[in-house]
Amino acid sequence: MQNRIQGTTMPVLEFMLGPNDAVISEAGELSWMSASIQMTTHTQMGGGGGFFGALKRVAGGGSLFMTEYRAVGYPGEIAFAAKLPGHIVPVDVGPGREYMVHRHGFLCATPAIELSVGFQQSLGAGIFGGDGFLLQKIAGQGIAWIELSG
Repeated sequence: MQNRIQGTTMPVLEFMLGPNDAVISEAGELSWMSASIQMTTHTQMGGGGGFFGALKRVAGGGSLFMTEYRAVGYPGEIAFAAKLPGHIVPVDVGPGREYMVHRHGFLCATPAIELSVGFQQSLGAGIFGGDGFLLQKIAGQGIAWIELSG
């Protein structure tokens, strides 16, 4: 799997997926894809846990369903574009390297990434910080791409 971020003000994240390579994202994040990409949507990806795992994602600002994009049979191309001016940043996620991001910061990730709700620990930051007490927690093992707007 190869990826590149194109553009400055309104960046686009493009992937060249080899046969059987996959990327996951929340529903509604896709910009475009080639014909060899197969989409699968359900609640089991992005942290699993079935319906309760999906509810934790929703509480963190995510969507109920996660979508897996997989190149089937041939290489394929898929792209995710920023919704607002800003940056798209790749982050390595693993044991001891979990991230808390704003409620709509998660863009996409490799399949072993888990997305759930994270709670703000500080009362003052939760009230005056602008994002409240609920954030998205990105955990698991792999690479996640986050969208930083502004």
